[in-house]
Amino acid sequence: MTEADSPARRQRDYAVIGAVGLVHSTSHVFQFCLPPMFPLLQEEFGMGFAALGSVVAAFYLASGLGQAFVGIFVDRWGGRRVLAAGMALLAGAILAMAFAPAFWMFLPLAVVAGLGNSVFHPADFAILASRVHPSRTGRAFSIHAFGGTLGYVVSPLLLAGLGFWLGWRTALAVGGVYGLMQAAFVYLARDLLGEEAPAAAAAKEGLREVAAAFGKLLVMPAMLAAFVYLTMTAMSSSGVQTFAAASLAAIHGIEFRTATLAVTLYLVGNAVGILAGGFIADATDRHDQVAAAGLIAAALLLASSVALTPPFAVVLALFAATGMAVGITSAARDILVKKLAPPGATGRTFGLVYSGFDIGSMLAPLLLGWFLDHGWPEGTLYGIAVAFAATILAIRIVDSFARAGYPAAPRTSP
Repeated sequence: MTEADSPARRQRDYAVIGAVGLVHSTSHVFQFCLPPMFPLLQEEFGMGFAALGSVVAAFYLASGLGQAFVGIFVDRWGGRRVLAAGMALLAGAILAMAFAPAFWMFLPLAVVAGLGNSVFHPADFAILASRVHPSRTGRAFSIHAFGGTLGYVVSPLLLAGLGFWLGWRTALAVGGVYGLMQAAFVYLARDLLGEEAPAAAAAKEGLREVAAAFGKLLVMPAMLAAFVYLTMTAMSSSGVQTFAAASLAAIHGIEFRTATLAVTLYLVGNAVGILAGGFIADATDRHDQVAAAGLIAAALLLASSVALTPPFAVVLALFAATGMAVGITSAARDILVKKLAPPGATGRTFGLVYSGFDIGSMLAPLLLGWFLDHGWPEGTLYGIAVAFAATILAIRIVDSFARAGYPAAPRTSP
Protein backbone atom coordinates (compact mmCIF):
# COMPACT_ATOMS: atom_id res chain seq x y z
CA MET A 1 0.00 0.00 0.00
CA THR A 2 1.38 3.38 -0.99
CA GLU A 3 1.39 6.37 1.34
CA ALA A 4 -1.32 8.02 -0.79
CA ASP A 5 -3.60 5.00 -0.38
CA SER A 6 -3.26 4.69 3.39
CA PRO A 7 -6.57 5.26 5.22
CA ALA A 8 -5.05 7.97 7.42
CA ARG A 9 -3.71 9.98 4.47
CA ARG A 10 -6.89 9.56 2.45
CA GLN A 11 -9.01 10.64 5.42
CA ARG A 12 -6.88 13.71 6.07
CA ASP A 13 -6.86 14.70 2.40
CA TYR A 14 -10.64 14.60 2.14
CA ALA A 15 -10.99 16.49 5.42
CA VAL A 16 -8.78 19.26 4.01
CA ILE A 17 -10.69 19.27 0.72
CA GLY A 18 -14.04 19.41 2.51
CA ALA A 19 -13.00 22.23 4.83
CA VAL A 20 -11.59 24.40 2.03
CA GLY A 21 -14.57 23.67 -0.21
CA LEU A 22 -16.99 24.70 2.53
CA VAL A 23 -15.18 28.00 3.15
CA HIS A 24 -15.07 28.67 -0.60
CA SER A 25 -18.80 28.09 -0.89
CA THR A 26 -19.40 30.63 1.89
CA SER A 27 -17.38 33.24 0.02
CA HIS A 28 -19.66 32.77 -3.00
CA VAL A 29 -22.75 33.01 -0.81
CA PHE A 30 -21.52 36.45 0.28
CA GLN A 31 -20.66 37.47 -3.29
CA PHE A 32 -24.27 36.97 -4.34
CA CYS A 33 -26.04 37.97 -1.13
CA LEU A 34 -27.04 41.53 -2.08
CA PRO A 35 -28.50 41.36 -5.65
CA PRO A 36 -31.48 39.12 -4.73
CA MET A 37 -32.33 41.58 -1.95
CA PHE A 38 -32.15 44.70 -4.15
CA PRO A 39 -35.94 45.23 -3.96
CA LEU A 40 -35.73 45.31 -0.15
CA LEU A 41 -32.81 47.76 -0.21
CA GLN A 42 -34.67 49.91 -2.74
CA GLU A 43 -37.66 50.06 -0.45
CA GLU A 44 -35.51 51.00 2.55
CA PHE A 45 -33.20 53.59 0.97
CA GLY A 46 -35.05 54.65 -2.20
CA MET A 47 -32.02 53.98 -4.42
CA GLY A 48 -32.10 53.03 -8.10
CA PHE A 49 -30.66 49.85 -9.53
CA ALA A 50 -27.63 51.70 -10.91
CA ALA A 51 -26.69 52.86 -7.42
CA LEU A 52 -27.26 49.39 -6.03
CA GLY A 53 -25.18 47.90 -8.83
CA SER A 54 -22.31 50.24 -7.96
CA VAL A 55 -22.00 48.45 -4.61
CA VAL A 56 -21.49 45.13 -6.39
CA ALA A 57 -19.03 46.74 -8.82
CA ALA A 58 -17.03 48.19 -5.92
CA PHE A 59 -16.89 44.74 -4.32
CA TYR A 60 -15.49 43.06 -7.44
CA LEU A 61 -13.08 45.87 -8.23
CA ALA A 62 -11.55 45.64 -4.74
CA SER A 63 -11.52 41.85 -4.93
CA GLY A 64 -9.77 41.80 -8.30
CA LEU A 65 -7.12 44.34 -7.34
CA GLY A 66 -6.52 42.71 -3.97
CA GLN A 67 -6.31 39.21 -5.40
CA ALA A 68 -3.43 40.19 -7.67
CA PHE A 69 -1.24 40.98 -4.65
CA VAL A 70 -2.56 38.98 -1.70
CA GLY A 71 -0.72 35.88 -2.88
CA ILE A 72 2.48 37.49 -1.59
CA PHE A 73 1.11 37.29 1.95
CA VAL A 74 -0.07 33.72 1.37
CA ASP A 75 3.45 32.65 0.39
CA ARG A 76 4.96 34.50 3.36
CA TRP A 77 2.52 33.67 6.17
CA GLY A 78 0.73 30.55 4.94
CA GLY A 79 -2.70 30.00 3.44
CA ARG A 80 -4.48 29.20 6.70
CA ARG A 81 -3.80 32.49 8.46
CA VAL A 82 -4.48 34.63 5.38
CA LEU A 83 -7.68 32.68 4.65
CA ALA A 84 -8.91 33.19 8.22
CA ALA A 85 -8.13 36.92 8.06
CA GLY A 86 -9.89 37.30 4.71
CA MET A 87 -13.00 35.46 5.85
CA ALA A 88 -13.11 37.58 9.02
CA LEU A 89 -12.81 40.78 6.95
CA LEU A 90 -15.49 39.67 4.47
CA ALA A 91 -17.91 38.45 7.14
CA GLY A 92 -17.29 41.48 9.33
CA ALA A 93 -18.12 43.84 6.48
CA ILE A 94 -21.33 41.93 5.70
CA LEU A 95 -22.26 42.06 9.38
CA ALA A 96 -21.60 45.81 9.46
CA MET A 97 -23.91 46.29 6.45
CA ALA A 98 -26.73 44.87 8.56
CA PHE A 99 -26.44 47.90 10.84
CA ALA A 100 -25.77 50.57 8.17
CA PRO A 101 -28.07 53.57 8.84
CA ALA A 102 -27.48 55.11 5.39
CA PHE A 103 -26.93 53.74 1.91
CA TRP A 104 -23.61 55.53 1.34
CA MET A 105 -22.01 53.28 3.96
CA PHE A 106 -22.49 50.26 1.68
CA LEU A 107 -19.81 51.47 -0.73
CA PRO A 108 -16.83 51.51 1.69
CA LEU A 109 -18.08 48.33 3.31
CA ALA A 110 -18.28 46.69 -0.13
CA VAL A 111 -14.64 47.64 -0.71
CA VAL A 112 -13.65 46.09 2.63
CA ALA A 113 -15.68 42.98 1.81
CA GLY A 114 -14.02 42.76 -1.61
CA LEU A 115 -10.56 42.93 -0.07
CA GLY A 116 -11.56 40.10 2.26
CA ASN A 117 -12.89 38.11 -0.67
CA SER A 118 -9.59 38.55 -2.55
CA VAL A 119 -7.79 35.97 -0.38
CA PHE A 120 -9.81 32.89 -1.27
CA HIS A 121 -8.27 31.69 -4.54
CA PRO A 122 -4.60 32.18 -3.62
CA ALA A 123 -5.05 30.90 -0.06
CA ASP A 124 -7.34 27.98 -0.99
CA PHE A 125 -5.13 26.72 -3.79
CA ALA A 126 -1.97 27.10 -1.69
CA ILE A 127 -3.52 24.96 1.06
CA LEU A 128 -4.82 22.32 -1.36
CA ALA A 129 -1.55 22.17 -3.32
CA SER A 130 0.53 21.62 -0.17
CA ARG A 131 -1.80 19.55 2.03
CA VAL A 132 -3.45 17.15 -0.46
CA HIS A 133 -1.58 14.28 -2.11
CA PRO A 134 -0.82 14.96 -5.82
CA SER A 135 -2.85 11.90 -6.85
CA ARG A 136 -5.98 13.67 -5.59
CA THR A 137 -5.22 17.20 -6.83
CA GLY A 138 -7.82 17.08 -9.58
CA ARG A 139 -10.59 16.05 -7.21
CA ALA A 140 -9.44 18.65 -4.68
CA PHE A 141 -9.65 21.44 -7.24
CA SER A 142 -12.97 20.20 -8.61
CA ILE A 143 -14.61 20.10 -5.17
CA HIS A 144 -13.23 23.56 -4.50
CA ALA A 145 -14.88 24.85 -7.69
CA PHE A 146 -18.06 22.90 -6.91
CA GLY A 147 -18.23 24.64 -3.55
CA GLY A 148 -18.16 28.02 -5.28
CA THR A 149 -20.93 27.03 -7.67
CA LEU A 150 -22.98 25.64 -4.79
CA GLY A 151 -22.58 28.95 -2.97
CA TYR A 152 -24.07 30.84 -5.91
CA VAL A 153 -27.01 28.43 -6.03
CA VAL A 154 -27.88 28.45 -2.32
CA SER A 155 -27.29 32.17 -1.67
CA PRO A 156 -30.72 33.30 -2.99
CA LEU A 157 -32.39 30.42 -1.18
CA LEU A 158 -30.72 31.04 2.17
CA LEU A 159 -29.88 34.70 2.65
CA ALA A 160 -32.39 36.19 0.22
CA GLY A 161 -35.10 33.87 1.50
CA LEU A 162 -34.30 34.86 5.06
CA GLY A 163 -34.22 38.51 4.00
CA PHE A 164 -37.74 38.47 2.57
CA TRP A 165 -38.96 36.55 5.63
CA LEU A 166 -37.30 38.38 8.53
CA GLY A 167 -35.79 41.43 6.82
CA TRP A 168 -32.53 42.08 4.99
CA ARG A 169 -30.76 43.30 8.13
CA THR A 170 -31.44 40.03 9.94
CA ALA A 171 -30.28 38.02 6.91
CA LEU A 172 -26.98 39.89 6.63
CA ALA A 173 -26.42 39.70 10.38
CA VAL A 174 -26.95 35.93 10.41
CA GLY A 175 -24.61 35.53 7.42
CA GLY A 176 -21.95 37.72 8.99
CA VAL A 177 -21.95 35.82 12.28
CA TYR A 178 -21.75 32.49 10.43
CA GLY A 179 -18.79 33.78 8.41
CA LEU A 180 -16.97 34.89 11.55
CA MET A 181 -17.49 31.42 13.03
CA GLN A 182 -15.90 29.92 9.92
CA ALA A 183 -12.98 32.35 10.18
CA ALA A 184 -12.38 31.20 13.74
CA PHE A 185 -12.50 27.54 12.65
CA VAL A 186 -9.94 28.11 9.89
CA TYR A 187 -7.58 29.95 12.21
CA LEU A 188 -7.77 27.25 14.88
CA ALA A 189 -7.47 24.31 12.42
CA ARG A 190 -3.66 24.35 12.49
CA ASP A 191 -3.31 20.57 12.39
CA LEU A 192 -5.65 20.24 9.40
CA LEU A 193 -4.80 23.33 7.36
CA GLY A 194 -1.36 24.08 8.85
CA GLU A 195 1.48 25.96 7.28
CA GLU A 196 3.24 24.51 4.27
CA ALA A 197 6.95 24.40 3.44
CA PRO A 198 6.79 27.00 0.60
CA ALA A 199 5.35 29.54 3.04
CA ALA A 200 8.31 28.97 5.37
CA ALA A 201 10.74 29.48 2.49
CA ALA A 202 9.03 32.65 1.35
CA ALA A 203 9.16 34.02 4.89
CA LYS A 204 12.96 34.27 4.56
CA GLU A 205 12.68 36.71 1.67
CA GLY A 206 13.18 40.37 2.29
CA LEU A 207 11.06 43.13 0.80
CA ARG A 208 13.48 43.62 -2.08
CA GLU A 209 13.43 39.93 -3.00
CA VAL A 210 9.64 39.77 -2.80
CA ALA A 211 9.26 42.84 -5.01
CA ALA A 212 11.76 41.52 -7.55
CA ALA A 213 10.11 38.09 -7.76
CA PHE A 214 6.63 39.60 -8.07
CA GLY A 215 7.79 42.03 -10.74
CA LYS A 216 9.14 39.13 -12.81
CA LEU A 217 5.89 37.28 -12.28
CA LEU A 218 3.93 40.18 -13.79
CA VAL A 219 5.79 40.21 -17.10
CA MET A 220 6.48 36.53 -17.72
CA PRO A 221 4.74 35.27 -20.90
CA ALA A 222 3.50 32.14 -19.11
CA MET A 223 1.79 34.25 -16.47
CA LEU A 224 0.22 36.58 -19.03
CA ALA A 225 -1.12 33.63 -21.03
CA ALA A 226 -2.64 32.10 -17.87
CA PHE A 227 -4.17 35.46 -16.95
CA VAL A 228 -5.80 35.70 -20.39
CA TYR A 229 -7.04 32.12 -20.00
CA LEU A 230 -8.82 32.93 -16.74
CA THR A 231 -10.14 36.26 -18.04
CA MET A 232 -11.69 34.63 -21.10
CA THR A 233 -13.20 31.85 -19.00
CA ALA A 234 -14.77 34.37 -16.64
CA MET A 235 -16.12 36.50 -19.50
CA SER A 236 -17.83 33.48 -21.03
CA SER A 237 -19.37 32.14 -17.83
CA SER A 238 -20.33 35.59 -16.58
CA GLY A 239 -21.91 36.32 -19.94
CA VAL A 240 -24.12 33.25 -19.65
CA GLN A 241 -25.23 34.10 -16.13
CA THR A 242 -25.77 37.79 -16.88
CA PHE A 243 -27.30 37.93 -20.37
CA ALA A 244 -28.39 34.46 -21.50
CA ALA A 245 -31.88 34.72 -19.98
CA ALA A 246 -32.56 38.14 -21.51
CA SER A 247 -31.24 36.97 -24.88
CA LEU A 248 -33.33 33.79 -24.90
CA ALA A 249 -36.45 35.69 -23.84
CA ALA A 250 -36.04 38.02 -26.84
CA ILE A 251 -35.16 35.24 -29.30
CA HIS A 252 -38.01 32.91 -28.34
CA GLY A 253 -40.58 35.51 -27.31
CA ILE A 254 -40.99 34.04 -23.83
CA GLU A 255 -41.11 35.53 -20.35
CA PHE A 256 -37.82 36.38 -18.70
CA ARG A 257 -38.76 34.21 -15.72
CA THR A 258 -39.12 31.20 -18.00
CA ALA A 259 -35.86 31.95 -19.79
CA THR A 260 -33.94 31.95 -16.50
CA LEU A 261 -34.53 28.20 -16.33
CA ALA A 262 -31.85 27.81 -19.00
CA VAL A 263 -29.32 29.58 -16.79
CA THR A 264 -30.34 27.43 -13.82
CA LEU A 265 -29.81 24.26 -15.85
CA TYR A 266 -26.47 25.64 -17.07
CA LEU A 267 -25.37 26.01 -13.43
CA VAL A 268 -26.63 22.53 -12.54
CA GLY A 269 -24.80 21.03 -15.52
CA ASN A 270 -21.72 23.04 -14.58
CA ALA A 271 -21.74 21.62 -11.04
CA VAL A 272 -22.06 18.04 -12.33
CA GLY A 273 -19.27 18.65 -14.84
CA ILE A 274 -16.99 20.09 -12.17
CA LEU A 275 -17.25 16.95 -10.05
CA ALA A 276 -16.70 14.67 -13.04
CA GLY A 277 -13.80 16.80 -14.23
CA GLY A 278 -11.90 16.19 -10.99
CA PHE A 279 -11.77 12.44 -11.61
CA ILE A 280 -10.84 13.00 -15.26
CA ALA A 281 -8.01 15.37 -14.30
CA ASP A 282 -6.58 12.82 -11.85
CA ALA A 283 -6.67 10.10 -14.53
CA THR A 284 -4.65 11.95 -17.20
CA ASP A 285 -1.69 14.26 -17.61
CA ARG A 286 -3.08 15.85 -20.81
CA HIS A 287 -5.00 18.53 -18.99
CA ASP A 288 -4.71 20.81 -22.01
CA GLN A 289 -6.69 18.33 -24.11
CA VAL A 290 -9.40 18.04 -21.45
CA ALA A 291 -9.72 21.82 -21.20
CA ALA A 292 -9.67 22.37 -24.96
CA ALA A 293 -12.18 19.60 -25.71
CA GLY A 294 -14.58 20.90 -23.07
CA LEU A 295 -14.51 24.45 -24.35
CA ILE A 296 -14.86 23.41 -27.99
CA ALA A 297 -17.92 21.37 -27.01
CA ALA A 298 -19.31 24.32 -25.04
CA ALA A 299 -18.86 26.67 -27.98
CA LEU A 300 -20.57 24.29 -30.41
CA LEU A 301 -23.45 23.51 -28.04
CA LEU A 302 -24.13 27.17 -27.27
CA ALA A 303 -23.89 28.25 -30.90
CA SER A 304 -26.27 25.42 -31.85
CA SER A 305 -28.87 26.74 -29.41
CA VAL A 306 -29.06 29.85 -31.61
CA ALA A 307 -28.14 28.79 -35.13
CA LEU A 308 -30.48 25.78 -35.27
CA THR A 309 -33.40 27.72 -33.72
CA PRO A 310 -34.59 24.61 -31.83
CA PRO A 311 -37.65 24.49 -29.57
CA PHE A 312 -37.03 25.97 -26.14
CA ALA A 313 -37.12 22.51 -24.53
CA VAL A 314 -34.11 21.56 -26.67
CA VAL A 315 -32.42 24.84 -25.77
CA LEU A 316 -32.71 23.88 -22.11
CA ALA A 317 -30.95 20.59 -22.78
CA LEU A 318 -28.23 22.35 -24.78
CA PHE A 319 -27.61 24.83 -21.96
CA ALA A 320 -27.33 22.02 -19.41
CA ALA A 321 -24.85 20.23 -21.69
CA THR A 322 -22.91 23.48 -22.19
CA GLY A 323 -22.59 23.95 -18.43
CA MET A 324 -21.39 20.37 -18.02
CA ALA A 325 -18.78 20.78 -20.78
CA VAL A 326 -17.44 23.94 -19.15
CA GLY A 327 -17.45 22.35 -15.69
CA ILE A 328 -15.35 19.40 -16.85
CA THR A 329 -12.53 21.81 -17.74
CA SER A 330 -12.34 23.40 -14.27
CA ALA A 331 -9.93 21.03 -12.51
CA ALA A 332 -7.78 20.65 -15.63
CA ARG A 333 -7.49 24.45 -15.85
CA ASP A 334 -6.44 24.77 -12.21
CA ILE A 335 -3.80 22.05 -12.58
CA LEU A 336 -2.38 23.80 -15.65
CA VAL A 337 -1.98 26.97 -13.60
CA LYS A 338 -0.45 25.02 -10.70
CA LYS A 339 2.21 23.63 -13.04
CA LEU A 340 3.39 27.19 -13.71
CA ALA A 341 3.91 28.09 -10.04
CA PRO A 342 7.58 28.29 -9.00
CA PRO A 343 8.56 26.76 -5.65
CA GLY A 344 7.33 28.96 -2.82
CA ALA A 345 5.18 31.12 -5.12
CA THR A 346 1.92 29.17 -5.32
CA GLY A 347 -0.06 31.90 -3.58
CA ARG A 348 1.15 34.80 -5.71
CA THR A 349 0.81 32.76 -8.92
CA PHE A 350 -2.82 31.82 -8.26
CA GLY A 351 -3.57 35.28 -6.88
CA LEU A 352 -2.35 37.11 -9.94
CA VAL A 353 -3.78 34.66 -12.48
CA TYR A 354 -7.18 34.41 -10.78
CA SER A 355 -7.56 38.17 -10.64
CA GLY A 356 -8.51 37.55 -14.27
CA PHE A 357 -11.81 36.14 -12.99
CA ASP A 358 -12.80 39.50 -11.58
CA ILE A 359 -11.54 41.36 -14.65
CA GLY A 360 -13.45 39.06 -16.97
CA SER A 361 -16.61 39.40 -14.89
CA MET A 362 -16.35 43.18 -15.17
CA LEU A 363 -15.66 43.15 -18.94
CA ALA A 364 -18.50 40.79 -19.90
CA PRO A 365 -21.34 43.29 -19.28
CA LEU A 366 -19.50 46.00 -21.22
CA LEU A 367 -18.75 43.87 -24.28
CA LEU A 368 -21.66 41.42 -24.48
CA GLY A 369 -24.37 43.85 -23.38
CA TRP A 370 -23.74 45.87 -26.56
CA PHE A 371 -25.52 43.23 -28.67
CA LEU A 372 -28.66 43.37 -26.55
CA ASP A 373 -28.64 47.16 -26.54
CA HIS A 374 -28.55 47.12 -30.35
CA GLY A 375 -31.36 44.63 -30.79
CA TRP A 376 -29.30 41.55 -31.68
CA PRO A 377 -29.78 39.07 -28.79
CA GLU A 378 -28.36 36.26 -30.92
CA GLY A 379 -25.08 38.18 -31.05
CA THR A 380 -24.74 37.92 -27.27
CA LEU A 381 -24.86 34.13 -27.32
CA TYR A 382 -22.62 33.94 -30.39
CA GLY A 383 -20.16 36.24 -28.63
CA ILE A 384 -20.05 33.93 -25.61
CA ALA A 385 -19.52 30.91 -27.89
CA VAL A 386 -16.65 32.70 -29.66
CA ALA A 387 -15.08 33.51 -26.29
CA PHE A 388 -15.24 29.85 -25.30
CA ALA A 389 -13.55 28.80 -28.54
CA ALA A 390 -10.93 31.59 -28.47
CA THR A 391 -9.78 30.46 -25.03
CA ILE A 392 -8.28 27.35 -26.64
CA LEU A 393 -5.31 29.38 -27.93
CA ALA A 394 -4.48 30.52 -24.40
CA ILE A 395 -4.75 26.91 -23.20
CA ARG A 396 -2.23 25.76 -25.78
CA ILE A 397 0.22 28.50 -24.80
CA VAL A 398 -0.10 27.78 -21.07
CA ASP A 399 0.39 24.05 -21.65
CA SER A 400 3.45 24.61 -23.85
CA PHE A 401 5.10 26.58 -21.06
CA ALA A 402 4.18 23.97 -18.46
CA ARG A 403 5.49 21.07 -20.56
CA ALA A 404 8.73 22.93 -21.24
CA GLY A 405 9.26 23.18 -17.49
CA TYR A 406 9.14 26.95 -17.76
CA PRO A 407 7.79 28.47 -14.54
CA ALA A 408 5.74 31.62 -14.48
CA ALA A 409 8.57 33.35 -12.66
CA PRO A 410 11.86 32.14 -11.25
CA ARG A 411 12.56 32.25 -7.54
CA THR A 412 14.67 35.15 -6.43
CA SER A 413 17.67 34.13 -4.40
CA PRO A 414 17.70 35.52 -0.86
